Amino acid sequence: MEHYTHLSLSERRQFYVFLEMGLSISAIAQRLSRNRSTLYRELNRNLTSENYLPGLAHEKSKQRIRSNRHSKLQKNPFLYDYVIRHLKEGWSPEQISGRMKIENKKYYVCHETIYQYIYRKGNKGLYQYLHYKKPKRRRHFARKQQKCRFGDIRLITQRPYEISLRRHYGHWEGDTIQFRGTKKITVTTLLERKSRLVRLIKNENKFSAQVMKAIKEKFQQEDPKVFKTITFDQGTEFADYSQIEKYLECKAYYCEAHSPWQKGGNENMNGRLRRYLPDDTPIQQVDQQQLDLIAAKMNNLPRKCLGFKKPKELFLQYKRNFCRTWS
Repeated sequence: MEHYTHLSLSERRQFYVFLEMGLSISAIAQRLSRNRSTLYRELNRNLTSENYLPGLAHEKSKQRIRSNRHSKLQKNPFLYDYVIRHLKEGWSPEQISGRMKIENKKYYVCHETIYQYIYRKGNKGLYQYLHYKKPKRRRHFARKQQKCRFGDIRLITQRPYEISLRRHYGHWEGDTIQFRGTKKITVTTLLERKSRLVRLIKNENKFSAQVMKAIKEKFQQEDPKVFKTITFDQGTEFADYSQIEKYLECKAYYCEAHSPWQKGGNENMNGRLRRYLPDDTPIQQVDQQQLDLIAAKMNNLPRKCLGFKKPKELFLQYKRNFCRTWS
């Protein structure tokens, strides 16, 4: 029996593209050199609201792997006895973990692993030994939702339904992509939903005022009729939506928390852009002119979802005729 490996994020992105192209599972399996049952299992496990999204599917897969992995406590009976005995004596996981270091035990486990073991399925009674005795664990590092200092945001659930149908031009999605070696420099990706036209903007920092100012200046070069709404995720770099709404006379919407897949077109475009801007790109050496050339290349590629027309063709056609087609 050959060694089985899970689908990588790259394979999941290819799988998504092939599904969008309308290929059969057999044809996709042949292209990916995978068994058909692997791809059927991937769909059955990771479909979300009847849609397959590669990023979300990858996260679900990693969560399953973590939940099925054997804990250190299961592998070492001495470690298990030490932890459970002190839990029953009223010690917290942090105290147990810290004490093991002081006593120079041959075995060791961090407090987070102890918490994970306590709240695993089948260990329902162990939480009773914790101080607060809560049957469900709060999300790791969870914090209360802070009110946005720029005002109340408008969620995607409030966005007119016809926008999701891609019938009209002028509705955009925005996101940022990051790179290894720097947390400060990012690239904003802006996608027009109907034509799939993309615009790229280099950001020297992630401060919201600067990121949104760059978006505003980018679209002030366009006819105002091509910019009616824009949808972001809830990243802090997109918080200052007032700049967009005030100067461009459009409405800004936001995905629900932890749901960037709600702007799937933009997420798909980000995956396509990684061909030219991989994670290890020295982004400090890439200037705006180079980003414009990459965007121009993407906008001149035929797309199956557009009947093999180019995004630039559709967008320019719309700009010439917006008086008759705008609604």
